[in-house]
Amino acid sequence: MDLYSHLVPVYEIEPLEKITDAYVDQYLWYEADKRKLFPNWIKPADSDPPPLLVYKWCQGINNLNNVWDTSEGQCVVLMETKFEKIYEKCDLNLLNRLLRLIVDHNIAEYMTAKNNVVMNYKDMNHTNNYGLIHGLQFMSFIFQYYSLILDLLVLGLQRASDIAGPSSDENEFMTFKSTEIEKRHPIRMYCRYIDKFYMIFRFEADEAKDLIQRFLTENPDPNNENIVGYNNKKCWPKDCRMRLMKHDVNLGRAVFWEIKNRLPRSLTTISWESSFVSVYSKDNPNLLFNMSGFEVRILPKIRSYNEEFTQKDGVWKLQNDKTKEITAQAFLRVDDESIKRFENRVRQILMASGSTTFTKVANKWNTTLIGLMTYYREAIIHTE
Repeated sequence: MDLYSHLVPVYEIEPLEKITDAYVDQYLWYEADKRKLFPNWIKPADSDPPPLLVYKWCQGINNLNNVWDTSEGQCVVLMETKFEKIYEKCDLNLLNRLLRLIVDHNIAEYMTAKNNVVMNYKDMNHTNNYGLIHGLQFMSFIFQYYSLILDLLVLGLQRASDIAGPSSDENEFMTFKSTEIEKRHPIRMYCRYIDKFYMIFRFEADEAKDLIQRFLTENPDPNNENIVGYNNKKCWPKDCRMRLMKHDVNLGRAVFWEIKNRLPRSLTTISWESSFVSVYSKDNPNLLFNMSGFEVRILPKIRSYNEEFTQKDGVWKLQNDKTKEITAQAFLRVDDESIKRFENRVRQILMASGSTTFTKVANKWNTTLIGLMTYYREAIIHTE
């Protein structure tokens, strides 16, 4: 299937097998939901449709303990990146062992055997004995479960259980049982949307210094070349982007390096090109990220010297739950990829129309446009 930006392979599977797989899928998700297998950071979830998830994420950052305080050199780091090649690198023996931990071994055998098949395309065939097949009905479950193992590698078991909460009384998304639990580790928040994940760190000055020191010991930078090639959000005006100060750039790269080292290359890895690490510090007043098609820039009230702190369209007011005071604003835009996707959808409509009547083409255009407007809403206002 051609989406103009990329191709999606379409798998043809025998209908009877499809029905069996769909039943297995329903059963697995039902049981997983009932037994609370997946913790609160795993998205997409019915409780948080994407635009609401972005709003909750902004609110969650704003409600962290003393998050905007930089008086003693504290820093907040937001890292967004994605697990690379999970499908391609998945080893079926490992997957089988992991599945046996949660489901009956017959189901585990069935699910892994369904990936270990011969695939035919035109006059070619290929035995898929390594990696996952996208087109199976229960692949969403396998992917989320396998990625959960990767989450545990990234977070560490202790911090993962802090964020998830005890099994008898789970934490709500982005909340902790107490401030002590929240503050005892630099990782303050974690969220994974399919294969993209977002992490919030808060470092004291000495913690940041130690991490940078370790990073520079392994990766010396005598000519300050770390600034070259540091990804930035070019969609914002220059004064709203991340300022590439030496300390902040080194901290951003050090955080990325630390997380990358936690992932074995045989399972997955993260690449610098498809990542962005935003640092909020005494030199950087903005926190930038991109989630679910929204480009977001959070500016705390205590740092908005030049900008008017007034209600404008396309800006969310972020309220502190304890004091009920508006402590930050989130500025919104639609990201370039989503604009491109909209253009490609329109191109698809036109290419497929051929000798279709004008009314039908107009209806499809209206549907696409309404879909765009109802999803992005106020973010569209400040998007060129």
